[in-house]
Order: sequence, then structure tokens, then C-alpha cells
Amino acid sequence: MAKSPQNKQWLANALLVLGSLGFAVVVAEVALRLMGVSYPSFYQVDPQRGHSLIPNFTARWTHEGNGWVNINADGLRDRHYEKEKPADTYRMVVLGDSFSEAIQVNEDETYWSAIEKNLPSCPGLTGKTVEVINFGVGDYGTAQEYLTLQHHAMEYQPDLVLLQIFTGNDIVNNSRQLSPGDRLAPFWEKVEGKWQMQFDFKETAAYQRRNSAPRRFLYSLINRVRLLQVLNEAKRQWVTQRTLTTQNQANADIIPALDFDVNLYREPTDPAWEQAWAATESLVTAIGQLSREENADFLAVVISNPPQVYPDRQVREKLKQLGAENLFYPDQRLTKLGQQENFAVLTLAETMQQKADGEQIYWHGFENTIPGVGHWNVQGHQLAGRLIGDRLCQMVTEQKK
Repeated sequence: MAKSPQNKQWLANALLVLGSLGFAVVVAEVALRLMGVSYPSFYQVDPQRGHSLIPNFTARWTHEGNGWVNINADGLRDRHYEKEKPADTYRMVVLGDSFSEAIQVNEDETYWSAIEKNLPSCPGLTGKTVEVINFGVGDYGTAQEYLTLQHHAMEYQPDLVLLQIFTGNDIVNNSRQLSPGDRLAPFWEKVEGKWQMQFDFKETAAYQRRNSAPRRFLYSLINRVRLLQVLNEAKRQWVTQRTLTTQNQANADIIPALDFDVNLYREPTDPAWEQAWAATESLVTAIGQLSREENADFLAVVISNPPQVYPDRQVREKLKQLGAENLFYPDQRLTKLGQQENFAVLTLAETMQQKADGEQIYWHGFENTIPGVGHWNVQGHQLAGRLIGDRLCQMVTEQKK
């Protein structure tokens, strides 16, 4: 039966509309790519650590800062390294969270890149090639860093293990009670008086949903299509209510933007904070023990958090008035742990605060975010790289004596 003229016209109109929509989508996709607009996700589901970086994935990050991010075939935000350590090579592995992942800046602007460039001039490493391999992943707690060392980083035969500790959220991330309820990660908890790793996040509906084939396909598709990334970002901002108005309000009163929790800066009285500190200290000690068992030296580096190094004494005084008895309490507590357990600890915050005050410089924050808030900018990374490199040189030089 022949189609009626009305049906033919309807079909022609429908094809015209679909063709126009398809053309508009293509134009929008091309325009977004030319403008460099992208909102990628660098993470995949990981059955051991909850999440990990997607191998062989490259994209630009512009949420905070402006970093070109390349993830190698082994899922590291770094260049490729052979697992077999070459002769005459001094090799370090870096464990850490988003401050080591450092997607806000380019790879050659990170603190671990600065260490790799500058440490070969150290007298204690004369004639050695220095390799610094970055295992940092955003939103990792110390439990995930321990598992990373145990199952991945040790394969690279390190001479030294560097654990980057961000007190701004590491202690909270190590506590099931203090962490956000949707955190899909292992926890280090005491069971019948013995510390054990708990992997029950894999049994949750949220994890199984994210690990399903349809959801993994959707995530992969979004990472390939800029238009879908923009739509997904619009949804994210609507859900979390992260708008320019909120940022402007934060600029008017910087304290909320500093993500300040008074419990971090004083002796804990809350049982949840006591447990969080106990888990953190046990994990840091365990990473040190595992390093030594594998004949690697160990250095715990306690980095700055934004309230500690905000370059305005009046703002820091307000924090004390809110109950922060000592902004360096977490640094001092971890230093004491190192003394008790016989491992090296380097704290950066006090030196960075002095330099921030003296030079009136922000070590955290970017032009497209709030100054003094968030992750290290390029200047923060470079200063941290120098401070850490100096301590590492001291360690290896003393060992040669």
C-alpha cells in the first residue's frame, strides 16, 4: 500500500528535524573541542581500592587550575617507567591523594616532577639516575595508599617510599563514621583487637551499580563526548549547588571556603575522631613497616592544608577563636608518631606559613577558583618540591657517611 502524501510529508519533516539536530550536535561538539571545554572523569571502579585512574587516558582539567593530564598504561598520572629498575638508578615511589595526583597543574609543574629534576644534583646521589614515580590518586585515604604500595608500587623496586599526608581530609577519610556515607573505599578497622582491612564496600548496591556493564559504558561514553560532559557538569552543579553566587559569598567570608573543621586542630574528645586518628596512625606505621620489609627507606611528608598557610594572620586568629587551639596540632602529632615508631617525618605547613606571610603569596588556589583555597598551585608545588628534595638529599647523604 502506497504511503499517503501526509505520511510522506511527516516522514520528510521528521528526517529534517533529526538531521538538523544531528548537525547541531556535531557543531556543538566541534565548538567545545576548539574552545577546550571539557569535564572529564579520570576514574574507574577498582575492586580493591574503590576507584583508580583510567589507564591510557588523556584530557585537560579546568575545574580548578588548568592541567593537561596524561595517565600511563599502568594507571599512573606520570610518564612510563619499566618495573625492572635500571642499574645505577635511585628510585622513589610517591603515595598520596589529589595533591600528588595534581591534575590542577601540568606534569612538569608538580612537586614530584621538581624532585626528579633537582635531586640528581644531590652529593649523595652522584652518578645515579633519579626516578620519582607518582602513584597519587584523588580522594584516596591512607588505607587505599597502603594497598597501592602493597599490590602495585612495590613491583617497581623502590629505594624509598614517600607517603604524602594531607591532614585536611586524610584523617576523616580513614574513618567510616566521619567519611561521607557514599564513600566507596576500604577501611582499616580493629576486629577482635587486631587491625584489618575491610572491603565490604564491594557488597553495597552503589558499588555494584557503578561496576555494572551499562554504567561503565555510560561513563566511557561521557568521557568521549564533550557535549555529554557539559550536560553532566550542569547536572553536577545543580545537585551540589556549586554556583558563582556561592563562590562570591565564600569570598566575602573566607572561613567557610577554607573547609575548616575545628576537631582537626585539637586533642580529640569525640570517639569518632579518636578512632580516626588511631586508624591513621596505625596505617602510616604499617606503610613504614612494609617499606622497610622490602628494603626501602620511608619518609612521611605532612603537607600544608589551606587554613594553616592562609596568608592573613587575622583570618588565622579567627580560626583560633572558633576553637582551633593549634593549627599545627596534626603535624606535631604525626611527628611524634614518627619519633615513637622510628621513621622520618617532614612537615611543610610551618615553613610554608612563614613564607606565605613574608611574601604575601597563596600556595593554594588558582585564577579560576578562590585564592588560598583548594589544592596547591604551581608556586605551592615548586616550594614543596624544594623542601622535600632538601630533606631527601639530607637522608641519602647521611646514609653514605
